Amino acid sequence: MKILFSESEWYYRELGLKNVDGVDFVFDGMKYYKKPSLFLSQYELFVCAYYTMPHNVILTQKFKKAGIRTILCSDGIFDFSNSFINPMHIKYGLRSFHPILQDFFLCVGKNERNYFNQDTLAMEFMPNRMISKKHASAMPESKKVLITTANTAYFNNEEYELLLKLILSVTKFLIEKNIDFSYRIFDISLISAINEKYVGVLANDIEEGFEDTLERYSSVITTPSSVAVVSMFHRRPTALLIYRDYPMFLQTGWLIPSIDVFKGQFNDFLDGDDSRMAIQDRLLSNYMTKEGITDRILQASKVEFKGDDERESYIIKSYENMLLSKFNFNFEWFVRKIYRKLKSFKGFSNVLNRLKKRVF
Repeated sequence: MKILFSESEWYYRELGLKNVDGVDFVFDGMKYYKKPSLFLSQYELFVCAYYTMPHNVILTQKFKKAGIRTILCSDGIFDFSNSFINPMHIKYGLRSFHPILQDFFLCVGKNERNYFNQDTLAMEFMPNRMISKKHASAMPESKKVLITTANTAYFNNEEYELLLKLILSVTKFLIEKNIDFSYRIFDISLISAINEKYVGVLANDIEEGFEDTLERYSSVITTPSSVAVVSMFHRRPTALLIYRDYPMFLQTGWLIPSIDVFKGQFNDFLDGDDSRMAIQDRLLSNYMTKEGITDRILQASKVEFKGDDERESYIIKSYENMLLSKFNFNFEWFVRKIYRKLKSFKGFSNVLNRLKKRVF
């Protein structure tokens, strides 16, 4: 069997893709979007991940017309806000994962699977990039709180101000209670604003990966993101900062919609109250699965299914995006490859995150 992956090998290996005897993986396939059906017919599966890339829509359409199965793969938790108000999606006139044109959708979470099963055949899986360790890490000897955020924690100025206000109020409270804490925030605007308010207090723990960093902390406060799942897996009391009104599949043992609510539940949060942790463990089970990306891709190649009709209006819109794009297709694909390589270097990470919003 021969499988074409639209994006780079590095991307899928980070998700946990493993070699399989008798299966040939071909990567960087988006460059083939102009190829005729005869060329594409050598593949038995097409896998893509970048939802807004017109290349992937065009290739999906060609493969489906040829009767070849197509798979869309996500790399983290689904967030409605990211889907509906992310400027990167809005400027394309799209809503991420609404609809899904591919035959199969690999997503994180059983509830998310049930939601997307309305449009496609969805399967849950656990990306290696989220949880790489087999067992929960030991608790540190002393209690320490970590305040962190998603890489992109807000999508407009209003969300930024609400989030900043909430983080500052939590910071003030922790200082008043003489609680040991640190931040793990990569967003330059957020961390600069916090530092300006609390000069000399700031400690930003960003040198290591999240799982290694977590070993030094007993509890975690975060915006909705995949790190909440990782934190719960490692048995840390985990609280979500709530500053928007979109629904969320992701739930943790504690929620922080305001500082007043947080004050009332703080002791239980810091001590890891048994009843709350039992709730949190059940919430975590939504995301835990033994199946990885390799397992699900192989299942998708064999399972019986009946494909739905394509959403023609969406396809037309994607072609329109291609024609109006300020980038040539192959040039944008090349830029994305360079971006991912540079992002692996620590010194470029913050600059690239800011640049990404403008370019992509």
